[in-house]
Amino acid sequence: MRKPHSLICAGCLLLALLMLFLPACGSVTPGPVSTETEQPSESRPAEAEASGTVLWSAEDLGTYTLVRSDLKTDASPELKGVQLLMKAARELFGKTPAIITDYTGNGGKPEGEYEVLIGHTAREASVQTAESLGQNEFTIRWVGKKLVIVGGDDYGTFKAVQYFIENYMKPGTLAVSVPEILEIKETYTVSYLVQLPAMSGPTRYDTTMAAVCIQGIMNRESSSKVYLQGDDVAKRWFELFTSEGEWLSGEEFKTLTSFDELLDVGLPYLKKVVIWDTAVPASVNAATTAAGVEDGIVLTETMYNKYKAKLDKLPVLDLRNFFDGSVTGSLKNDCYAWAIENYLEKGLCSEDFICYYTDAATERTGGTTSYVSVRDWAVYNRAFVFDLSPWADEAPFDELDQPIGADYNSFIRMLSTQYDLLKQKKTYEVCGFFNFTKYSHIGNNTVSKHDTVPTEWETVYLISAYGGYQNTATEWCWNQSVHSQYAYGELKNQRPDDLEDIDATVDPNKVYLCVFMADYDSSYPLYNFLETIWKDPKRGTIPLAWGINPTLLDTYPDIISYYYRTATPNDVFTSDASAAGYFNPSRVPSEFWPTMIQHNKDYFKKMDLTIAPMILDWDKLDKESLDAFIEFAPDGIATIIIDFHGNGGKQATPFLYEDTMFCDQLENGGIVRETSLEEGYNILSRAIGTKNKNQAKFVLTRCVWTTPTYISDLIDLYRERNPNVDLEVVDIYTYFKLRRDNAS
Repeated sequence: MRKPHSLICAGCLLLALLMLFLPACGSVTPGPVSTETEQPSESRPAEAEASGTVLWSAEDLGTYTLVRSDLKTDASPELKGVQLLMKAARELFGKTPAIITDYTGNGGKPEGEYEVLIGHTAREASVQTAESLGQNEFTIRWVGKKLVIVGGDDYGTFKAVQYFIENYMKPGTLAVSVPEILEIKETYTVSYLVQLPAMSGPTRYDTTMAAVCIQGIMNRESSSKVYLQGDDVAKRWFELFTSEGEWLSGEEFKTLTSFDELLDVGLPYLKKVVIWDTAVPASVNAATTAAGVEDGIVLTETMYNKYKAKLDKLPVLDLRNFFDGSVTGSLKNDCYAWAIENYLEKGLCSEDFICYYTDAATERTGGTTSYVSVRDWAVYNRAFVFDLSPWADEAPFDELDQPIGADYNSFIRMLSTQYDLLKQKKTYEVCGFFNFTKYSHIGNNTVSKHDTVPTEWETVYLISAYGGYQNTATEWCWNQSVHSQYAYGELKNQRPDDLEDIDATVDPNKVYLCVFMADYDSSYPLYNFLETIWKDPKRGTIPLAWGINPTLLDTYPDIISYYYRTATPNDVFTSDASAAGYFNPSRVPSEFWPTMIQHNKDYFKKMDLTIAPMILDWDKLDKESLDAFIEFAPDGIATIIIDFHGNGGKQATPFLYEDTMFCDQLENGGIVRETSLEEGYNILSRAIGTKNKNQAKFVLTRCVWTTPTYISDLIDLYRERNPNVDLEVVDIYTYFKLRRDNAS
């Protein structure tokens, strides 16, 4: 009869101990193996009553010799598989089978009759068997009298060894027995940690561009996860989410250290090559749109020629010398006219996202990958990608000879196309920011007559009129196509169920200060540096309201969940600019408000929010906007009103609207940034000003990217210099409750 199969616990991956049972393998120089294990035996293997073959038993470990490749180093997954098997044998029998390398030259061991071949040995049985395997496959089979355990690559061999141990080497097994007829072939899932080598200049830009295309497609189409170790921030998040108990802790990641390795892995998922024209920087965005829709890889001519042999079976979309300005009078805008006509207008692009990503004009020469790092998200979602100026009255700095308004016209055509396609049934996100140096008066751009903040506002002004909202700064935000796959549960805010539950009454002698930790309305600050601010030692010592755009749950739900579960009772979350995304309420078409209300209600519910303290608009909210906002932000509303067009827009004085308190941040507030304490003190002092006798004063202060320590020290300094002011710092729910009671 066959001996029972067995399983060894997967937790036995303590590979450091295994070197006790294996010779050092750091060198690839052929040579003999020194071992203290039993020497190979030429005796005939035991038969298990004609139903199975005993490889090793407690009485006899000399029947079958283990054979490994002489060319594998300690870092090889294949060698780690050998070590794992030796450890399993030691735990079963207290000793290990004989092991040799496949080297048969001077000082080596001759090929034996009874062998277990692990991995890519030089034995003919190993070579032929490995050649029959595809990607992510392994096999365990008899080839004559040799048992072959091998994968399509080294990691596949490691998975094959794991399978063998789990099925044939269970704890308590007295003999390792396998059927005489055995041909196991399995596929496995492995994720990939990509560590591209250091590069600079156009090579860095071009290689990263190609890599994120593969990443986006594989994260959409395969069961694997592809994670790029793009920078130190990406590394920190990877270490957190793969640590014990985190959502990626059970994921097996194979490390790839070159683009060539990534291309080999991703090639089966690619359906097209898209070659962009380096002489027309905007064509890289048209190419990215095409790549997302058609599962393509974006390459320069140089990269295509380098990898042409591997890519020769894929059709090619060649955009070189394709755009000549004959359509719009602009090379740049011909790119977008073509992409709109061939992809967006045909309904082939994402309904949820349009990506405002800087093209190659300002990034490629220096090898900057700020808006390359995020293109896995565009490809993953099949999103339309653009980079255009919102201004109708001037040419952009990157194409000063284009007809005035060419960029603007393309911008409006794109937005109106998306709005018409969605038929008012849903809103969409414009993710990414305008390019400061191209479209505003900054740095070398002395041509533009528009400053940066008005350009930001003008962009949102346009988007809001066509059913969209913005997630502004998204640069340097790696691996969104991985992070977005986290299945988050209920997010519980540190807030009361009802304002009436707050035990606080207005004291007319006090100044009430609410600290709003703001400007986490986009991916960049949420991903890149809120984590550092979050770890500040004084977080939790004073009440703070953290403004986060709830639509960032689409890209970084795991990061937001991390902030929620590590919040203290003094950390309360609200929305940021303006609610569920950055939009101007006054610009939302009346017929679109039902859709916008439902969108905000959905995201506010997901993040357990009921206050919108930073609505940005050109004029005070009208009745239509107020009716909308109290549906999803019933516990408090605050606005920032700036009229850049000079049409008479103004703030509203604080008032109760139905049962919701409405106020304006600019009424008694001020923007605090982390500069000197003295400067911060001056801002806070101006905001608090003088207090009327027997009348409580309320101050909502917006603190942009500041640490709790700075805020705490600033409040201490104010109290020290103003001992006669009874200043109380309250959480944002208490603030709006007291303001409401005071206005009643």
